[in-house]
Amino acid sequence: MIYLWVMDIILVASLFLLGGLLKGVLGAAKSIVPRIDAIAGVAAAASKDLDAVVVLLTTQNYISQIVGSVANYGGSLDIALPDA
Repeated sequence: MIYLWVMDIILVASLFLLGGLLKGVLGAAKSIVPRIDAIAGVAAAASKDLDAVVVLLTTQNYISQIVGSVANYGGSLDIALPDA
C-alpha cells in the first residue's frame, strides 16, 4: 500500500516537472516569431545596400578610364615642363 502512495507522489511530481518543461519549450517557440521579424527587417535594409554595387562597378570603370587618360597626359607634361 505504501508503494502505491510513493508511486502517486512520483507521478504527480513528474507531471509538474513535465508541465514546467513544456511551458519553457512553448515560451521559446513563441519568441522565434519576433526574432524572425527583426532579421527580416535587417535583411531588407542589407538588400538595399547591395543596390549600390552596380553604381560602384560603374564608378570603378570610370576611374580606370580617367587613370588611363591621366597617364597619357603624363608623358606630354614631361615634354612641356622640363625639369628645373
